Amino acid sequence: MGFFATIGRGWEMSKLSMAVVKKDPELVVYMIIAGVMSLACLIGMNIPQFLEMEWAVNPDGSFTGAYLGFTFVAYMVLSIIVVFWNCAIIANANIRLTGGDPKFADGVNAALKRLPIIIVWGIIAGTVGLLLKALEGAARSSDNDAMRALASIIHFLGGFAWWVMTFFMIPHLILEGQSVGDALKSSRKTFSSTWGENITSGLGIGLIGFLIAVPLVAVTLGLTVVAGPVGLFFGAIAIGLLIAWTNAAEQVAVVALYRFAKDGQMPKIYQDNGMQVYTFGNAQMG
Repeated sequence: MGFFATIGRGWEMSKLSMAVVKKDPELVVYMIIAGVMSLACLIGMNIPQFLEMEWAVNPDGSFTGAYLGFTFVAYMVLSIIVVFWNCAIIANANIRLTGGDPKFADGVNAALKRLPIIIVWGIIAGTVGLLLKALEGAARSSDNDAMRALASIIHFLGGFAWWVMTFFMIPHLILEGQSVGDALKSSRKTFSSTWGENITSGLGIGLIGFLIAVPLVAVTLGLTVVAGPVGLFFGAIAIGLLIAWTNAAEQVAVVALYRFAKDGQMPKIYQDNGMQVYTFGNAQMG
């Protein structure tokens, strides 16, 4: 019963978190801006390789040291962009969940005030991400089955451990003004008390997004057959908005769980929508 109750609570939280995003569409705008900036960064990162510029690609096809350094810096910038806009979403979602009425500028201003620590955390998160990608690459490219299996296991365990440790990282950084080290400790502690809902809320949001994406893809295919490129354009816009919506909802769920762990009760907007009682393990809060 406890396991299925946890799944039920996570599913309910998913729906309510997506409803919060509907109430505050600037959260989706944040995600769209983050997506556009990230895409621009990725394109800029790959242009030298695509055009085979001399400073980036050697005659034998290998990458130069200058290009590898360039891609590392670009990847760090990409990581900082993601962290910055996630901080903006977390700040605005917290205002909404604590009874306020956030404006577009509120989240941006909150993130700007913490920009130095955001840059530090973005570099740390980006570096860990590169290390995990290196492990993934080693797992795929190794000719030795045992080494490939070992690299895959290490990659999975490392990625999972990092996700657990950093799940509540941004709320502690942006809302409590903690240092990176203190936020990491606080994040790990908060996760330990909410682990079931952390997992099931994320799965619930992903499932809801998938269920919406299926008819969108079907409509896109139909429009493409009838209208050609117009159908593809519609599909790209619709799916892009869906991704932005679900990603924003995931951040809202993080704030809701953070507020519950901190305050001992769910945010009022969740209670008003039927989530009057919320439980973790054997503890019950109303």
